[in-house]
Amino acid sequence: VLDDLRAVGTGGQWELMLGQLSEHSNIRALPLKTLLVQLELRGIIAPRYAYFAEYRFKLLLEDEALLAQFEGERRQFVEAILACSKRARTWSTLDFDALYLQHGAERARVVKALDYFQERGWLELESKQMTEVYAVLDGGFEVEALADDLHAHFRAHEASEIARIQAMLALFESRECLSRRLALYFGDEQAPERCGHCSVCQGRVATLPPPPELPPLSGRNAQALCAAFVEKHLQHAGCTPSQECLTRFLCGVTTPLLTKLKARQLAGFAALEEYPYAEVRGWLTASFT
Repeated sequence: VLDDLRAVGTGGQWELMLGQLSEHSNIRALPLKTLLVQLELRGIIAPRYAYFAEYRFKLLLEDEALLAQFEGERRQFVEAILACSKRARTWSTLDFDALYLQHGAERARVVKALDYFQERGWLELESKQMTEVYAVLDGGFEVEALADDLHAHFRAHEASEIARIQAMLALFESRECLSRRLALYFGDEQAPERCGHCSVCQGRVATLPPPPELPPLSGRNAQALCAAFVEKHLQHAGCTPSQECLTRFLCGVTTPLLTKLKARQLAGFAALEEYPYAEVRGWLTASFT
């Protein structure tokens, strides 16, 4: 992602389709959006606008009937739209580049016309491939340094979220007044020792069920579990997958690459989904070093 952005340079416009960039970078859509937000916060990019890259339409009346609605330059404009549309059996796909090069038709005017035709019931319109446009405010960053900085940021955020979840679980099993525990969590030191109305104060202390006992990972064969996926990855990319990628495979965490390789159909996928992700990652690191 940073390489693509760096290539645009300061002052340029960076156009992207989220789905394509997600597949190309092997970053799921939601984390990718979070990454773009971080780049905004660092003053590297700024959102400008978005548009649909592809429009197609199905005429609900004959060409001549549509043209008969207009005269003069407007009729010529509609003729140009029809001439620069690749028609299949029922649907026509608009070629914006041809429209602009051959007739000087601006994209905004064409889209406005299509919307108007749809409102009048003259055609059925579909749009897809949302393209987002960003202004590159600072394209002079060092890719490796920024990548390391972002990686550290997301690792810290991951650790913070895990700690927050652990704190919530600890609250559920607390033997202290729950109201006081909550107050202390949010920095209120003045809360009373006992509120008198929470479950703990009323003598009902919760106990969460223990996690299921699982056989130690040391008894599993990492190479055997990953063999099918490693072979598929070698065929596709010409290299072995990273340990992070293998961890996702074994834990059943899908990514664009795993979806593309149809990893769900491979032996070993989600074989260790009941184990903590960090434990599987550490086990793989020890197994392959």
